[in-house]
Amino acid sequence: MNKNGTNYIFPLITQETASGIRFCLESKTTDCGVILYDRVSGKEIKKIPFESGDRIGNLYCKTVSGFDASGISYLYYCGSKHITDPRATALVSGREYASPVKEPLKAVINDTDYDWDGDLHPRLKYEDSFFYLLHVRGFTKSPSSGVKHKGTFAGISEKLDYLSSLGVTTIELQPAYEFIEIECKPGIEPSYGYGTSKPFQVIPGKLNYWGYKTGYYYAPKESYSSSEDASREFKDLVKALHKRGMEICMQFYFAPDFPESEVLEVLRFWVINYHVDGFHLMGMNIPMRLVSSDSLLAGTKLLNDHLDNVDFESVKESGYGKFIGLYTDDFRYPMRRLLKSDEGQVSDALSFLRSNPEEFGRINFFSDYQGFTLMDMVSYDRKHNEENGEDGRDGSDYNFSWNCGEEGPTRKKKIRDLRMRQIKNAYSLLMLGAGTPLIFMGDEFGNSQSGNNNPYCIDSQVTWLDWKNLKKNSELADYLKELVKLRGAHKIFKSGRELYMIDTENCGYPEMSYHSDTAYRVSCEYYSRSFGIMYCEDKGDTLIYAAVNMGWEDKVLALPRPPKGYFWTVKMSTDPDAAEKPVSGELEKSIPGRTVTIYTTVKVKK
Repeated sequence: MNKNGTNYIFPLITQETASGIRFCLESKTTDCGVILYDRVSGKEIKKIPFESGDRIGNLYCKTVSGFDASGISYLYYCGSKHITDPRATALVSGREYASPVKEPLKAVINDTDYDWDGDLHPRLKYEDSFFYLLHVRGFTKSPSSGVKHKGTFAGISEKLDYLSSLGVTTIELQPAYEFIEIECKPGIEPSYGYGTSKPFQVIPGKLNYWGYKTGYYYAPKESYSSSEDASREFKDLVKALHKRGMEICMQFYFAPDFPESEVLEVLRFWVINYHVDGFHLMGMNIPMRLVSSDSLLAGTKLLNDHLDNVDFESVKESGYGKFIGLYTDDFRYPMRRLLKSDEGQVSDALSFLRSNPEEFGRINFFSDYQGFTLMDMVSYDRKHNEENGEDGRDGSDYNFSWNCGEEGPTRKKKIRDLRMRQIKNAYSLLMLGAGTPLIFMGDEFGNSQSGNNNPYCIDSQVTWLDWKNLKKNSELADYLKELVKLRGAHKIFKSGRELYMIDTENCGYPEMSYHSDTAYRVSCEYYSRSFGIMYCEDKGDTLIYAAVNMGWEDKVLALPRPPKGYFWTVKMSTDPDAAEKPVSGELEKSIPGRTVTIYTTVKVKK
């Protein structure tokens, strides 16, 4: 048992115990040890060598007494080389963001008491979740954010009421563990980040704004803290989220050669010490069988782009339902192509809108940190990455975007209106999908990155949210809120499985059905760009019909006859002229191009 009474002991971490400070170093050399420094002055206090009796295999562990853990910092040494503890739980504070690191950073003992005040994990199901992906610094760094603690964990806490008002249940953080933004040591080996195709390279001496690189995995990022205690500030954020019934999920990038067993230790550490609710595991060779079968991680959301090695039998027996999640581009690209009116997309679009495996969750999104934001997706035909300094070679050339008639910002009202409608169409398709919806920060109010689809090295207004757009484009956020409410009000969207295309309740209507200009028959021809989807719940007492037309021309779609005593009415639409009188019988509707209209049945008042 450690000093704070936690029963779980992390064998590789330097920590304070009842007997003193327990230092741990993995090394194959015999001339190694720890150097203690005064935490304030930085002066060396004592050099303590490790002895043969401290070694088991290649791990040295030594408990040192007589020192106040809160008053010291430390470095390890191997021969003449000084080393930052790779498993440090905190580093000496005071380093400014993006300041070059030319020498090993001293670590400190982070083992302070914290009052969790009865904090509990919300344990939200995937079907009840709405993810919001954000970069800690970029989310509130702009002066327009209006928060006191800009670009920090505390800044996120100041925005929780706003996120809750959107209907967000789960925030996902881009790497928020400690990492060095700028490496400047001569001869340093490049590291590689996560990517679905070709991994991107972290160039020595260049800013790594995103943070997809090897880091100090046991420490929250100090420069993302508004105080000298990043650990406490991060815990405050987690506790504030949980009090609202919201969750926090963290991205972790692990290099291919990172030990599989230590991946497990890192995740356990954040669950136990920081009450984290989930992890998006990124990189190659992620040990999904190991983490998915771990008893301590049961119930923790575990997201990855490959689930081939997941131990689904252990997941099933855990008693927590499905906590594994698939996080890929499968939804994004066919839906983007449908949105821009490419041919041959209806079949794939319908498949991904319906997909909802019983064994695992599926994260659906139109945009994330890679590629265009939603606003840029409807404003640019091509990437504009000149500011990255790579002559436009970086970033994907396949964005499946359409500028709606003019590249970049425009004063033409017709184009601006079309762009707003296209973003609302994207929202609609996202929220009609059976998987768990996710949006990237600022997409709810039309945030732009000036056409840069790979701003991995930019720390400026390009990557900082411009919160003035929240007022300017309030209609976008308002429309999204209504969609979230609609989704939350109907249990058919939260079934936890794929809906059946048959009448399971003997009520005259399938759980889900597809339509075209003829009811119950979908047109998936190559030239087709429109379809209708009907959802049935409450034994037919509630029907929801989504009329989707992503072509240029008006298309006729058939709505089935509602139950006796009910009529169809428009619930919401991206067509500004969609308001109409309720209709009780079967009807054919001419649906304008580039619109999504959602109808619901309402009982006739007697």
